Amino acid sequence: MLIVGAAILVAALAWVAWIGVRGWLAKEELDSARALTSDLRDAVESGDLDAASATTERMLAHAEAASGLTSDPLWRGAEVVPVAGANLAAARVISAELTEVLSGAALPMMESARLLVDQLRLPEGGIDTALLASQQPAFDDARATLAASADELGQIDPDTLAPPVGDAVRQLDDAVSDLLPIVGALDDTAAVLPTSLGSAGPRTILVMLQNNAELRTAGGITGSFVELRADAGKLTLVSQADSSEFERTASPIIPIPAATLALYGDQVGRFVQNATMPADFDLSSRLVSQWWQARTGSAPDTVLSVDPLVLRSLLSVTGPIATEQGTITADDLVDQLLVEPYMSLDAAAQTAKFRTTAAAVFTQVADFDIDPVAFATALAAPIAEGRISVWSVHPDEQEILAQTSLAGPAARQRAAGPDAFAVYFNDATGGKMDSLLDVAIAAGSASCRADDRQDVVVSVTLTNTVEPNAVATLPTAMTGGGHFGARVGNIATNVSVSAPEGSFFGGVSVAGEPLLSVDVEEEGLSVSSARVELAPGETRTVEFRFIAARTEPVEPTLLHTPLIGDVAVSVGKVECG
Repeated sequence: MLIVGAAILVAALAWVAWIGVRGWLAKEELDSARALTSDLRDAVESGDLDAASATTERMLAHAEAASGLTSDPLWRGAEVVPVAGANLAAARVISAELTEVLSGAALPMMESARLLVDQLRLPEGGIDTALLASQQPAFDDARATLAASADELGQIDPDTLAPPVGDAVRQLDDAVSDLLPIVGALDDTAAVLPTSLGSAGPRTILVMLQNNAELRTAGGITGSFVELRADAGKLTLVSQADSSEFERTASPIIPIPAATLALYGDQVGRFVQNATMPADFDLSSRLVSQWWQARTGSAPDTVLSVDPLVLRSLLSVTGPIATEQGTITADDLVDQLLVEPYMSLDAAAQTAKFRTTAAAVFTQVADFDIDPVAFATALAAPIAEGRISVWSVHPDEQEILAQTSLAGPAARQRAAGPDAFAVYFNDATGGKMDSLLDVAIAAGSASCRADDRQDVVVSVTLTNTVEPNAVATLPTAMTGGGHFGARVGNIATNVSVSAPEGSFFGGVSVAGEPLLSVDVEEEGLSVSSARVELAPGETRTVEFRFIAARTEPVEPTLLHTPLIGDVAVSVGKVECG
């Protein structure tokens, strides 16, 4: 019996030693893989795809070694041991999923990127739409791999693990979460872009340039339009127009939903400048399409919405552009388009500057003589900020676009999760004062009710940065001249907060005093809107209160209208009202 007991003890010690040695070796392999991430990042940012692929191969070798060390039957048996077992299981999953991400997503994507960089642009100009379409299955597979890894990692609670293991889970989960929308966007692009660029016959693309100096929900007034013709991967500029060329109508040009009318009035459908007041980009696109058809006799196949900060991102890749009014660089584009024209030019000159700048940028981009990786990298931030939206009249394409981050404000809010709140701004000054508007947004939740539904407060702090003694120097093009209900020098804004489906309205207030608001349910979302007018130098904080639809804790996520400047966004605790 003693001999048997001793044998069992020796076997147990050997088993523990085996697991310990393999665990140490696996950690060394994973640490080696993680040490290469900075090299990979540098290679990607510099556009060195060969170096990026080589670094990824080295990382994969370490990940595969770690996976082999943590997947044998003895290791799996140890996963049932209390406390230690959860950490062993997590180490196995980390090793396996890192291997899957690198082999099933990262390396195939790099191979596709290398192919597209080398061959996407046609010698005669334009892009090879067939080549782009051929890469869509690889993008789709990579997307599925990342989604599966996200699911596996999501089943692990890192807070219950030893700190080093928990941190490793969080790091890999964050990396996969960051990659998934990027790969998803590439997958969707490869599915839609070839036909949009005329692979199956000529298409018309209407680009509308929003002006954030006069805010609207999706960015700014739609003041300039560019019609592009796409055929077999080549783009040509057909015509341009500005908002003054569209006659206002006595009634909305297409039917407007009652909730949208309640929030913004019928001006949404009577003035082309207001097409992006609705959060529903499908409605905005149908409005613009109807305006364009009324003007030209034909409706576009695709509507593409951008703002000047998108043009700035493009210039960071193409370099400076020459226009009739001079050279414009990425560094000075915002000032040259959104500030300086309204301080020194008349309306006709303002229009000419916008028109020639837009034409110059799109003409340069239309040649596609741009590194696709650099191009995609430059557009990543504008897409994340909601500065680019796309719509197609073709149902199969629109079905894909509607599920992406390019589908407009309301779609972005829904995609951001059940705790997402969106803050929208619509200028009520009638001028271009929003280049002088400073914004900060904060949100938080509190348990204040017996039914366990949480109160959520979204605080919007607005500042008119104009110095009182500088008002007299501002032209009417900036101030609106007092013709739209706001005093000269003041900034008037309709602020709307869109809450998740089922949220209840809790009121709007300033410094504890109620503020008149319009509360509607718009496509299932609870939207509360109030008007704020700020004198020069004035700051005001408006609180929008909602009661959550469900009893689980709410961790608010905030989205907002893309402005010219940065918006300070914070999430924390709030007091019960």
